Amino acid sequence: MISALTRQAKKHFEAILAIFALAIVFYVLKSVKGPGALRREKIELAGEDEHSTIEPRKWVPDPKKVYPPEHYQIPTHPHSNCSPKQNLYFLRTHQTGTSSVTNIFYRYGKEHDLNFVMYPLKLHLNYPGRINMLYLERMMPEKGYNILSQYTRHHHSDILRIMNSGTIFTTLLRHPVDQFLSVFNNFDLKQEMKNLLPHHNPYEEFFRRPDRIAMLASDSVYHLIQNSMSFDLGLNTPHFKNSTAVDQFVEKIDREFHLVLILELLDESLVLLKRLMCWDLNQLVYVKLSINKEYSLSISDEIREKIMDWNSIDMRLYNHFSDKMKTLISEQDEDFHKEVALLKQINTDFSKECYEKVFPVYNGNKIGYNLRKSHETNLTCKELATDDVTQTHVIGLKQFKDKLPPSDILMVRNHMQNLKKHNPAMLDWTDVYRVLHPEKSQPEKNEL
Repeated sequence: MISALTRQAKKHFEAILAIFALAIVFYVLKSVKGPGALRREKIELAGEDEHSTIEPRKWVPDPKKVYPPEHYQIPTHPHSNCSPKQNLYFLRTHQTGTSSVTNIFYRYGKEHDLNFVMYPLKLHLNYPGRINMLYLERMMPEKGYNILSQYTRHHHSDILRIMNSGTIFTTLLRHPVDQFLSVFNNFDLKQEMKNLLPHHNPYEEFFRRPDRIAMLASDSVYHLIQNSMSFDLGLNTPHFKNSTAVDQFVEKIDREFHLVLILELLDESLVLLKRLMCWDLNQLVYVKLSINKEYSLSISDEIREKIMDWNSIDMRLYNHFSDKMKTLISEQDEDFHKEVALLKQINTDFSKECYEKVFPVYNGNKIGYNLRKSHETNLTCKELATDDVTQTHVIGLKQFKDKLPPSDILMVRNHMQNLKKHNPAMLDWTDVYRVLHPEKSQPEKNEL
């Protein structure tokens, strides 16, 4: 009798222990945050007031930094007596062709000895986070900053604070279908979201459950999967479904940016930029530095519609500024189209004159060139073919050469020597050395 009671008590005790253990497991699992919850937390934090990270030093806008409206107006015809503007902010959007456009600004800045907003040797300014304003202010050259063309997210107050007075605000947009497909392939989202790997058509699988599948991507690419151009321009993810916030966002970008370039009308956009900045047409020469494959040709109309719906804010943004670009073009004088044709011809002539061969794609979608023997020492041909990472390194070495350790200089040299195998036409270490050490014609053997 006693042994039966003991066995029954033991069973009850084991049952209580099991329930207690399950309760502990449930509590632990509930308190542990998965990747999706952690990302939602980050997104919510990103939606906080844009001025919150400017402290500890309080900043008050200086109205003198903004010039009268006529300074920012695009002339309908070129003025022979205008003065070139040298303060420019170019917000780089992802997978929109900004590498070739940024190359224009790198070359212009170097030609006129201008100062760039950058962290030493970095292509981005803490993207997708907030710019470290206090650091940039400590590093600010005596004449201030003239050009910002590194990857960053748009915060209007930050740009007004860090840039010189009268800065022109510009950016570049691309049709959202092509831009999304370019992100999807060049950032290898199939590998990021591994449940897409087994599927023959990853687009169809992605759009079966886009919200859930997107959560599987790493933090480094998650913000590029949906409405990434709008995200780059400052719209926070929690506002994607807020129509009022989207309306205000498009109006805000229209108000804050003086010219929004359109990739599908790039030459026309650049001629408008030339008129706005009062630059010379020859300073706007560019060559393709990456392949924008026609991924959209391989998708169905149904997938195309789903991409536009998934990126509905980018579609709205693109359509608004594409229409505005066409209106600006229609308002130009009859010489405008002659300038566009001349820019196309100059680009064609430069490519034929400088390069004899295009190398296979490397580093995902980059293009390499081979110089003609007659132009092996032509610096312009070399700079035109140099990728944005190397251009950043070259500018950084010059701008921060007294602040960089020898290991950083060695890193840049090795990087350039490795890329030369894929892109022989780019700048080489000897070209950079002459800029850093104008008193020497050639580097020593131990410096090569």
